[in-house]
Amino acid sequence: MILLALCLGFLTQGRAESEESAGMAGQIARMVSSEVRSAETRLGELAAELEKLPALRREGQGSRYGFHSGTISQEEEPQWVQLDLGRRCAIDTIVAMPVRIATIETAGAGYGFPLRFTIDVADDPEMTTATRVVDHTRADLKNPGDYPMVFPIKEATGRYVRFTSTKHVPSNEGCFWALEELMILSGNRNLSAGCAASASSQLELFPSWAVSRINDGLSALGMPVTVEPSPTNGYLSAPSDTTLTEKWLVVDLGREIEIDEVRLLPAGSENDVNPKGFPRMGSRAFPRSFRVEVATDAPFEEIRWQRVIAHEPLGYPWGNPVVMQGGGVSGRYLRIVATELWARDKTRHNFALAEIQIYAGNENVALGKPVEVKDKVDRPDSTRWAPRWVVDGFTSRHPLIEIPEYLKLVGQRAILEREQSERQAFRDRKVEQIGTGFSVGGGSLGAVALLGWGWMLMRQKALIRRDVARLREQIARDLHDDIASNLGGIVLLSELGSRHQSLEQGARDDFAAIRKAAEETAESMQDIVWLIEPESLSLQELIVNLRKAVEVILGNFEVRVVVEPADFRNRDLSLLFRRHVYFAFKETLHNVRRHAAATRVDVRIEIDSKRLTFTVRDDGVGFDPQSVSVAGHGLRNSRRRAEKLKGLCRLESKPGLGTIVTFEAPLKS
Repeated sequence: MILLALCLGFLTQGRAESEESAGMAGQIARMVSSEVRSAETRLGELAAELEKLPALRREGQGSRYGFHSGTISQEEEPQWVQLDLGRRCAIDTIVAMPVRIATIETAGAGYGFPLRFTIDVADDPEMTTATRVVDHTRADLKNPGDYPMVFPIKEATGRYVRFTSTKHVPSNEGCFWALEELMILSGNRNLSAGCAASASSQLELFPSWAVSRINDGLSALGMPVTVEPSPTNGYLSAPSDTTLTEKWLVVDLGREIEIDEVRLLPAGSENDVNPKGFPRMGSRAFPRSFRVEVATDAPFEEIRWQRVIAHEPLGYPWGNPVVMQGGGVSGRYLRIVATELWARDKTRHNFALAEIQIYAGNENVALGKPVEVKDKVDRPDSTRWAPRWVVDGFTSRHPLIEIPEYLKLVGQRAILEREQSERQAFRDRKVEQIGTGFSVGGGSLGAVALLGWGWMLMRQKALIRRDVARLREQIARDLHDDIASNLGGIVLLSELGSRHQSLEQGARDDFAAIRKAAEETAESMQDIVWLIEPESLSLQELIVNLRKAVEVILGNFEVRVVVEPADFRNRDLSLLFRRHVYFAFKETLHNVRRHAAATRVDVRIEIDSKRLTFTVRDDGVGFDPQSVSVAGHGLRNSRRRAEKLKGLCRLESKPGLGTIVTFEAPLKS
């Protein structure tokens, strides 16, 4: 009877949580089953352990997936892809990265990964004297899902590496196989990045699938980092008025060194911390076109090595290192010249990098070396940006580590995530069994029948909420991975068209306009995805995205952002509240950028138990609100948004004295 009373007490709770672990079934199961308690304890331990390990990049790489074979008629007809390393090299590790296509849910993890395969190393392209270093042909391989397959290699040396699929994945029209990336490692270096690739058959569906994707460096592995926060962002240039302004950066190694590999790591931002949504086009101010040079003299009169890169054929790095093979060239100075800058808008163009790594053998010889630049950002709030931070061993978010160590951490995460999935499934099965027993096993006892009926009603509500959350998540995923990927393809293709010299200038201008429209639409899609994601309900998530909007829209202004109190109580917010506050905030920032002609902007976000208030103050030209249309300054929409939330929006401005916009809304709206 005591147990029955407790269970009936649970039924009287005013709110059933959407997650079953916090609902009636979870509470009953936790009380009566030591197995459920043990599983939940271990799940908590696993969550804590996973927080200490780097995670794969889950966001898309634009409209880019990897290598896809052509349609193969016979399931076991050998088909291969081959990399030419350019010279004979010692190889100690090979990494095969599976494709992940989120839009087809679980089937998209490890999409097209071959069931059986071999890897061979040879000195000739025909592989007549090949050494087999990996053989997975005895039985079908279990799909690796999201995580890389890492193969340690013993004493293998050669110029050519061939990955051969010997049993492919069935499809409606025949068979196929696919890989996102094939990495060939020697110590800390990635020998395969950017080298020549060929295949026995291939699907060339640019920009989504191409043989060049197999080693373009764009994969879910991202940058080799740990999870600790970075104290710096990297280097950011002063803004320029035109895209074609050249910016340069020189690293002095102190003496002539044989350079084997150069890595450029794109920058991010201290405010760009939300892993949801789209990466920014081009990362943070990564140049559209640039060249990298190595010389023995500071004036660069004797250039011994040069790489000229226009990134439109493969797109931007999107959070991945750009790796170039140096081939052992000897030099003291390395110079990066940005010949076409990333554009925030029509008037501000920048050049930024999080880190430069220069490898001689397995050592990063650029670490801590002197750096000289053409110019740098000069704002009071830009202390995280400085030339010296481009060789400090940090990305804009985390400390860098070497690739072999990073792969070990990723492997540990894969093991823990598999255990987490198994434990969660076991726990859910036990909860289901116990819940079913309570709902139907009470015989003729009226109280137990009532218990089962009440529990079933609550469980139905929880399932409905869960299904709605899953639907919203699926819509967000479809927008992100399908529509956004298509937009990324439009951006890349229109970029190519805008540069095609055989076209008339008018046609090139049209392509440029298409590219700009697609980029702006992709940026707007980020907001839509964030708003409808089930995980983005909290006040904390809203504040993170408000900070991010400041960085994106006012990144080249002198900006101060204050959140008061800094330790505000987190809480869930309605979609209506998040939507109107977020878009009113963005509209206010856009007005400052377009109309204020300001040099300094102060943003203050105040939170108390009843309301949220943001105030944006600029030192710009100001205006007379009585003589200028409020709609012309974008305030009409913001006032309508405030009214819908039962709040208010105030404007204060005088010519020559700047403008203050205050938006206030009750948190219960």
